[in-house]
Amino acid sequence: MKIALLRQRVTALGGAETTLSYLVRGLAAAGHEVAVYGTERATEAQAALGPKVGYVRVPVWGGKTLRLLSFALNTRRLLKNAGPQVVFSLERVPGPQVFRAGDGCHREFLARRAPHLSPLARAAQWLTPFHRVMLVVERRLFTSPGLSRVIANSRQVRAEIIRLYGVDPGRIRVIVNGLDRQRFHPLDVGAAAALRRRLGAPEDGAVGLFVGSGFERKGLTYLLQAFGSLKDKASHLWVVGKGHIAPYLRAAERLGVADRVKFWGPVAETAPFYQAATVLALPTLYDPCSNVVLEALGCGTPAVTTAANGAAEFITPGANGAVIPQPDDIAGLTEALATFLTRDRDPQVRQAAAQAVAGLSWESTVAQTLEVLQEAGSQDAHRAPSGFWFPS
Repeated sequence: MKIALLRQRVTALGGAETTLSYLVRGLAAAGHEVAVYGTERATEAQAALGPKVGYVRVPVWGGKTLRLLSFALNTRRLLKNAGPQVVFSLERVPGPQVFRAGDGCHREFLARRAPHLSPLARAAQWLTPFHRVMLVVERRLFTSPGLSRVIANSRQVRAEIIRLYGVDPGRIRVIVNGLDRQRFHPLDVGAAAALRRRLGAPEDGAVGLFVGSGFERKGLTYLLQAFGSLKDKASHLWVVGKGHIAPYLRAAERLGVADRVKFWGPVAETAPFYQAATVLALPTLYDPCSNVVLEALGCGTPAVTTAANGAAEFITPGANGAVIPQPDDIAGLTEALATFLTRDRDPQVRQAAAQAVAGLSWESTVAQTLEVLQEAGSQDAHRAPSGFWFPS
């Protein structure tokens, strides 16, 4: 089967790019012809994708809004002559046969973010050209007659798509992200202790961990407030990920915890941080299904997150983590942090965390995705593609 896979960015360190990498390599290894359509330079993208996966650079221009529109238009032009059997998009663009909603619903994200903004910022959010264009594109995507199948990475996202856009539930398949067992696994007590020493963990305190890029959306402000409210003054907080650090450093100083908060910046390998940490805390405003939570659980580390995170479906409150209703529930977040920081390295907690995601693997995710692509390809085998990408 010939598959055109659409994703603007290929080489970044985010969860979406990780998912892309496993999907394309798995589909290619299964003998299918896969070409990724993206916006990055071909040499860098090709190195990230590997020799068995093709790459087509899509020209784009301007800022975020124009990049969104030009990517959609230029991908349409490039695909017109390529004649792929299945157009599989990981981007919100109108007209693919299969769409993987790995980024969730933009409309839902804006709605969940709005209560956390000032009145002026809230009004500006809905008037910003990028958000307005994205909402139009998203609606056109989900209402396109050429859209055969939708892949949601959590039950939460499936419910959002049905509620917001009226998509037939029979066309939506929930396929959760996989987990690389060679990287994300628990360590025994001795190995974990050695790793903690190597990373500079405190000898007399537990470690809370935040992993994520986009500190505002991931709720780092609320986590710092909760960390500052802890009665425990021996624990430390590690922040891993890309973001503008200065305002959060100032917040940590105001809260009197700057000496116990360490910003690591973006890292290529996050597994050692999960394996060394006591608890992961991700009070996100919105996450379709955070890889970070799945990876932490896979390493035997309990996770505290919000009900706005699809990965909360893998948490059993009190056993392997906690789910707070809102990211700004500082009291609830503080209590959850205190509970799991106190239960430092509890073997029952670590076992419950690892067992929660024991059924996840990238092999399974790729196999399920391939089933959906084959269904879409079979459905369209006897008719010319229609909709955004190809003229009727």
